[in-house]
Amino acid sequence: MKKLILSAILVGSMATTFAQTADSVEIGAGYANQVWYSMLTGKQATVAKDNWDLAFDMVEIYATIRINSESGVMLWNYPKGDKGAWSTVDTNGLSTWTARYNSDTSWTYGAMGAYSDPSDPFDLDWGKYDVSTHTIKGDSLYVIKLVNGDYKKLFIEKLLSGVYTFKFANLDGSNETTASIDKSNFASRNFAYFSIVDNKSLNREPDFTKWDILFTQYTSFVPTAYNVTGVLHNRGARTVQVDNIPNVSTYMNWQSHNDNSEINTIGYDWKSFNGTGYDIKDSLVYFVKTWDKEIGEYSVWKLWFTDFQSATGKYVFNKQTVYTASVAGVDGKTEALMTLYPNPSNGSNVTLVYDINTGAKEATVQVYDMTGRLMLNDRLQTAAGMYTYTIHTAQLQSGLYIVRLTVDGKDAVQRLSIN
Repeated sequence: MKKLILSAILVGSMATTFAQTADSVEIGAGYANQVWYSMLTGKQATVAKDNWDLAFDMVEIYATIRINSESGVMLWNYPKGDKGAWSTVDTNGLSTWTARYNSDTSWTYGAMGAYSDPSDPFDLDWGKYDVSTHTIKGDSLYVIKLVNGDYKKLFIEKLLSGVYTFKFANLDGSNETTASIDKSNFASRNFAYFSIVDNKSLNREPDFTKWDILFTQYTSFVPTAYNVTGVLHNRGARTVQVDNIPNVSTYMNWQSHNDNSEINTIGYDWKSFNGTGYDIKDSLVYFVKTWDKEIGEYSVWKLWFTDFQSATGKYVFNKQTVYTASVAGVDGKTEALMTLYPNPSNGSNVTLVYDINTGAKEATVQVYDMTGRLMLNDRLQTAAGMYTYTIHTAQLQSGLYIVRLTVDGKDAVQRLSIN
C-alpha cells in the first residue's frame, strides 16, 4: 500500500510557497460593533454590540444563556429566594450580591449555565432536567441590569422541545411579559439573541459554518471582570499559540505545538497599551484550525497581528493558509497531499500543489461550484513526487468552489474562494 509520512519538513516545503494576505477589520469607535470573520472569505457580518441583552444557545444538546456584559448587562441570582419569590423581589443589598458572568473560555457556559452544581448531573444552573418529561424546568430567579441601565426581574421558565420560555417584569411586578425562542427558527446559528429593552428576538450572527473568529469586546477576568478588546474563535475551532518566534512571517511548524479549544486563545494580550497607543507582540503567531463541515476537512490558517488602532477599533493582521489536505488509503494511511494558493484568489490563477508518495494508477482534479456544477475536470501526473497544476480562474465567477483531488479512487477536497 502506498503511504506518505507527513513530516514538518514536507509541510514546510509546501506551505512556504503560499501567499500571505494582509487584511484588517474595524469594530468602530468605542468598539461599538462585533465582526464575524471567515479566514477564507473575510468579513461575514458587522452588527452593533449593544442591541441585545440575552443570548440563548441554539445547539441541540446545550441550554446555556449568555448576557451582554460587554455592553453593561449585569446579572445576579436572587439570593433571597427561588422562583417562588417572583412576586416579592426586592433589591436591598444588591451591591453586596455576587454578579454572574459568561465564561470567556467556552461558549457553552453562560452567566446562566456556568454555575451548576457539579454533584448533580441534572442541574443546569437556571433549571433542572426532568427525565420523565424531557424538560428543563426553571428553578432560579434573577435580577438583571439591561443595556439601557434599567433593572428587571427575570425567570427562565423552561426549555421544552427546543423552545425556551421565559418572563421578565419591572422590579415592582409591573409590565410582566412572557416570551419564547424556538431553536428550530435559528437552526444554523450558535445563539439566538433577545432584547428585553425592545421585547424582540434577533437573528444577528452568521451561520456557524460561515465564520471562524469574532472580533469583539468581551468580559475577561484580569483577575476580576473587565471588558477587553480581542478575538474569540468559533465553536469547533482550535487554536495554536506560539510565542518567542524570531521571524513569525516564515514560521510554519504548527504541528509541534498543542492546540487549544479555549475560545479566547487568541484573546486580547497580543497587544499592550504603551500610554499613547498599542504595541504588538511581534514574536507571537497563531494557527487557527477550523472544521469545514460541508467538505469534511480541517483547514489551518496562520494569523499574526501587525497593528491595533483604538480610535477606530481597527485590527491589522496577516493571514496565510498552511493546511494540507490528504488522500487516505483503505488502511487509513496517507497516499497524497494537496493544497491551493493563493486562497482566496483576487482574480489571479490558483496553483494546486499535490504530492504523491508512490506511483498511482490514476490522479484527477475537479472543480465544482457550490451548486455542484462541474467547472473543471483534468488528469494529473501519477508518478511519485510533488507537482503543481495551474487552475485558470478567468472563466470562474467570484464565489466559493470545491476543488477535489482524486488518487486511485480516494478523494481530498478543499474550498477555493475567488474574489
